Amino acid sequence: MIAKPAVHDELDILAFEAMNTNFYIAVTDCQLNNWKDVIGGWIKYVEKEWSRFNSENELETLNRLQLGETIPNSPPLLDVLSRAENYRGLTNGLFSPYLLSQLQYHGYGHSFPFQSSVPANYEMPQIDVNSIAPFKLDSNAGTATRISDGQLDLGGIGKGYAVQASSRWLKTMGKASSGIVDGGGDMDIWSKGEREWKIGVSHPNNPKEEIAQFSIKNGAVATSNVVYRSWMQGDEKKHHLLNGKTGLPIESNLIQATVITEHCLDAEVMAKLCFMESGQNLLNVLANISPNYSILLVDQNHQITTLEGSGF
Repeated sequence: MIAKPAVHDELDILAFEAMNTNFYIAVTDCQLNNWKDVIGGWIKYVEKEWSRFNSENELETLNRLQLGETIPNSPPLLDVLSRAENYRGLTNGLFSPYLLSQLQYHGYGHSFPFQSSVPANYEMPQIDVNSIAPFKLDSNAGTATRISDGQLDLGGIGKGYAVQASSRWLKTMGKASSGIVDGGGDMDIWSKGEREWKIGVSHPNNPKEEIAQFSIKNGAVATSNVVYRSWMQGDEKKHHLLNGKTGLPIESNLIQATVITEHCLDAEVMAKLCFMESGQNLLNVLANISPNYSILLVDQNHQITTLEGSGF
């Protein structure tokens, strides 16, 4: 995704690398002079504490809990876990944050980029789609208790949460009149109607090439792609998008899905659903999340199709 302001005035910009991607934040009229320190610190916090590749953080501490154990957790972690579990319910298990063991089985055991992995010498952990969530969350006490098996991987939803929380803080606390928070294509955009952003949709095989462009004043954007985070495991091609019901890499004729809707977390989950369902089944599960969306799909032949929800 490529974001460009339609007008070039009074933008205050912060750009840096985190979570193996580029973050670009631009605002106008932010009332807090230290906003760059706050937002940069927040995103670095999410990168450190929610990455499954860091063995000493709050996510790993949660994953190591034994049955019946309770530990305190930060309010943001409890919030993102609650939201992720809600999406699991809304999608009837197609989306799941509890796929760490399956990702590791398929060879996604270390951070990108990598091109190959060794085949696992054990059976893939099975998924019980009717099982309860692994953790009981108590937002009042600020704790999580393990009540069943399951290993967390926050992945894309963690990044989407970081983006959405950043934009909310800049709007409510910073009083920024307009802005964009772009975390590697996960975007949250707002304005009072006077600023418009031109968003370029990158080619799935060539990020520097645009295949489409649209303008947006308020809303959110997310893109899922099975090309970049893919690898060979022995003789099998694998990628990072797993079906929450089976734990297997999704088989689809799509290679990229871009969703425009109202909230970044919704867009993040809806983009993944585009690979798992089609036709009326896809429309039904998308409607469970939001009726307000516009979607651009790219298939293996690089043919582009679009969908629009009833609210657009």
